[in-house]
Amino acid sequence: MRKKVFIYLLMINALFVFLSCKSYRSISTKKLPGNWQIEPIVIDGNNKDWPSPYPEYDGKAMLGYTVSNDKDNLYITVETGDLATQLKILVNGLTVWIDKTGAKQEFMAINYPIPIDTKAESDKLNKEKTSLAVHNENSRNREQKRRLALEDKIRETLNEAKEYSLQGFKACNMQFPIMETDSCGIKVRIAIDTDNEMVWEAVIPFKTFYIKHEIDKRDKGKPLSVCFETTEMKRPPENSNVHQNRNGGGFRPSVGMGGMGMRGGMGGGNRGASTNPVNNIMESAYKSTKTWKKFGIAYPN
Repeated sequence: MRKKVFIYLLMINALFVFLSCKSYRSISTKKLPGNWQIEPIVIDGNNKDWPSPYPEYDGKAMLGYTVSNDKDNLYITVETGDLATQLKILVNGLTVWIDKTGAKQEFMAINYPIPIDTKAESDKLNKEKTSLAVHNENSRNREQKRRLALEDKIRETLNEAKEYSLQGFKACNMQFPIMETDSCGIKVRIAIDTDNEMVWEAVIPFKTFYIKHEIDKRDKGKPLSVCFETTEMKRPPENSNVHQNRNGGGFRPSVGMGGMGMRGGMGGGNRGASTNPVNNIMESAYKSTKTWKKFGIAYPN
């Protein structure tokens, strides 16, 4: 009798193990959709090679993004039309994490732009505060001039984005000048287009991080995670963020690091354009964000 019970329990245990393994295999082999890149992307900071609008969007981070691949390369892009987010990225940098397992491991990353000397930049902007201030004009003219001044500041800061760094790759884990392609073949660019959208692009050869130099049909649908991380700018003291307008009319944002009184965002209904009230235009600059997204490796049928 005991022998029959033992055999019965053994059969139940074997069935449980079999079903568990089958369930695990079905989860681990689940294929994710990906985007096959027919023509190689030109990495020039221009979004003309990408779908419009970008298919993925994080409203909290105010970032649009997408990923694609061909047999040799992984292509990544992110864009924003929000002025405060653009300034945050240019001043404190953008880190793009890549996890080839489809999880959220922060081991391999591209850092570009490299964060600049924020204290020096803050001092510089505060010195410009007086020259950027606008008095004795109607509200619309003031907002327009402040917006244009902020756009000029972003473009000026963009000129300082001349280096990037790599970490966690098979080789080339160091800092590089932006105008040179590292020996691994990784290339990144950032630019402002004619619609005042900031566009970030990168090409990463599979040989720099994947298990083989090029992918084939067996890799189709395998998970790959990408994260876009921004670092908050330091919020200025409350009494420097807004001050009373001597001519009346309530509060008016001062101009400087974190206090640029601009109506942010772009025309044309871009998703990255800010819709914050004028006194909150820099609010998105004071928030650190992480946008994780799992993609599948693509391969044609």
